[in-house]
Amino acid sequence: MNKGQVQPALRRLRQHLGQPLTLAVLAAAAVVLGLSGPFGTYDAMGLPARLLYWVAVVGGTWTAGSLTSDLVRAALPPVAAVLRVPLVAAGVAVAVSIVLAVISLATGGLPVDAAGWAARRAGVWLICRCIEAVGEVAARVAPAGAPPPAAPTPPSPTSPSPVPPALLARLPFDRRGDLLALAVADHYVTVTTTKGREMLLLRLSDAVALAAPTPGLRIHRSHWVARAAIAAVRRQGDGAVVTLVTGDTVPVSRGYLPAVQAAGLLPQKGA
Repeated sequence: MNKGQVQPALRRLRQHLGQPLTLAVLAAAAVVLGLSGPFGTYDAMGLPARLLYWVAVVGGTWTAGSLTSDLVRAALPPVAAVLRVPLVAAGVAVAVSIVLAVISLATGGLPVDAAGWAARRAGVWLICRCIEAVGEVAARVAPAGAPPPAAPTPPSPTSPSPVPPALLARLPFDRRGDLLALAVADHYVTVTTTKGREMLLLRLSDAVALAAPTPGLRIHRSHWVARAAIAAVRRQGDGAVVTLVTGDTVPVSRGYLPAVQAAGLLPQKGA
């Protein structure tokens, strides 16, 4: 784990915690759990202590789970993509278990057997998944509900000034270079520019729309590439492979092959 992986994960965590919807859902979950007192907390604690306990559990487990999820995704090499989901789930489970153990020790421990501990951890995990789902829905509807960007000043005929893609405004300032590629990574889209990579909680279709007016094309259900970023294209089986100027290779699926051919990037088979 290097600094280049930790800093983006911390930045995304701050962005999530800065969203009113995320804070409202966390607070609501803590209040409901504090009032209902599941997993033996109703009998073991008074209302004030119970509320504080569940605020710590909900906030701590969600924060640890979100941060661990991002760090594990960033640390996994591309060849481990098929293992990403179970590895991320395992990492989050370990992080949540550690947070629950620390909170239990700090509060003097709750009298709970192994079955009760597993049930409590499963309940908190379910809560975290629900909160994450709400955040994902909010991120998906945000592009449609966001106010349109201010109209740019018309460029003069002698010195044209192209409008930058709206997607760049969502990146940290030091990542705002020319767009090269977009790729799906679980619920995130990895945005590659000439200044580095950044992960955004966004659908690929929304990211492609925000990439305009950069010329590019969809070459796979999980990949979009800018025309200027394509260094070479070669056939491979029923599809093709695109080599980017960064040296990365991106697959072209069979369904998107006609679009690549129509763009003049690959001749018809047998031609």
